[in-house]
Amino acid sequence: MFVPKTQANKRFSASKHESGVVMDESLSHLILSDLSEIVAIPSVYGEPKDGAPYGEQCLRALQWFTEKARAYGLKAEIIDGACAYAEVGEGKECIGILAHLDVVPAGNGWSTDPFKMEVNNGKVYGRGVGDDKGSVVVCLHALKAMREQGLKLKRRVRLIVGADEERGSSCIRKYISAGGEIPVMSFVPDSEFPVINSEKGISHVKLHFADKALGANIDHIDGAQCYNAVPDRSSVKIKAGSPLEKRLKDICGGAVTSELFKRSPLAQAVVGASAEFSDYEVENGKCVTLTANGTAEHASTPEKGDNALWKTLGLLAALNDTIGSDKLCGIYDMLCTPQAAQKLGVFVDDPKSGALTMCMSQAWFSKDELTLMIDFRLPLGVTPQNVAAVIEQKLGCKAEICDYHPNLYIDEDAPLIKALLGVYRKMTGDMTAPLKTGGGTYARELPNAVAFGCTPLDIDINMHRADENFPITQLFKNFDIYYAAAVELADM
Repeated sequence: MFVPKTQANKRFSASKHESGVVMDESLSHLILSDLSEIVAIPSVYGEPKDGAPYGEQCLRALQWFTEKARAYGLKAEIIDGACAYAEVGEGKECIGILAHLDVVPAGNGWSTDPFKMEVNNGKVYGRGVGDDKGSVVVCLHALKAMREQGLKLKRRVRLIVGADEERGSSCIRKYISAGGEIPVMSFVPDSEFPVINSEKGISHVKLHFADKALGANIDHIDGAQCYNAVPDRSSVKIKAGSPLEKRLKDICGGAVTSELFKRSPLAQAVVGASAEFSDYEVENGKCVTLTANGTAEHASTPEKGDNALWKTLGLLAALNDTIGSDKLCGIYDMLCTPQAAQKLGVFVDDPKSGALTMCMSQAWFSKDELTLMIDFRLPLGVTPQNVAAVIEQKLGCKAEICDYHPNLYIDEDAPLIKALLGVYRKMTGDMTAPLKTGGGTYARELPNAVAFGCTPLDIDINMHRADENFPITQLFKNFDIYYAAAVELADM
């Protein structure tokens, strides 16, 4: 739960920041209190309803934002239930700060309630504290401070928040189509410091495998809850009375138990995947369900996770002498490996935008067809059509391109990059060069926009994983940085 201010902030003495605002106990407590309130709204995408295109909880988050902004004396408005903005200042033009209030599903393995913010050992814990509700709260307070100080700047500052960033940023496209003002330049506090001048292209590709042999043996298979995460849990339901169910019972000498994974051939599959026997579970009901556990991670850095869906497919591949699928072993060998892109022949490493990555995130089985979702992060010069054609030829499947968000690249000498770098370097002394990333942000949705923070490279906040957290000292430091950056851009 949220800790009272005397306990939460006893380590933080009052100090005058670059903004001219004193970060005292009152302000630090208010920032943490607001963050606790918005974390408590489980703004995961839900069933669309009238006025709530991303579900009731996402709309609640936008309503919280506008009510809070108005209480702080800012102009604020919700647009089509999809996004909202708060604004301060005067002028014909505005600069933008783009952040989001939707979050990925909580997932498994939390030490605390993911939607009840905790303060512990100098960090806040909860879904969204880093991605991206912490940035929303800090930037909202930066605008509040500008209003209270009565700054006279050349441009207005507009904080635009969306509610569908995790599913592809349709909220910002709705903002544009509804006639929302386009800022002359913007930054997005939803990545890493110092500044991101290159974002890879993002595409989600469904691979469809017709497979009657697999259909004769399984009813269901699943992976991650969202398509941009390494799955931390994956289950397969074995069809009752199938040859595969009989094989599992034969291996166990009766009812199927967790001893299954310690016996041939599954023991070899577990060891070959560098997994632990405790990573797997068995449930006996109307049918046998095998479940594999892993570690969630953002799809842009799949190498940091432990893919549970790979483990599930590995179990099935180990039993393919019973299943008789002509696709299963190829899928496991070619796709369930960190070297998948190299094996397929689609790997590219570009000096400006980085290396191609791919993440198998979701799975479905229906009407004798296995479907796998692959999240691709594509360097400059690589299109999803290139990748899909190669996969179809190599794996004998149909590759369906679900979406594509092109690369973002802004030269290091561009005025926006130089201005943000200048602010960051002055305030931190960190001379790190601009970065390239596989993550996708709102920056690619508007002209002249880049990601700017919210963490230095050496801080891991467990984004999209259990126990998402954010250091409180960095949260308060970001108040300074974003205040200074907004002022700099608004007065250029």
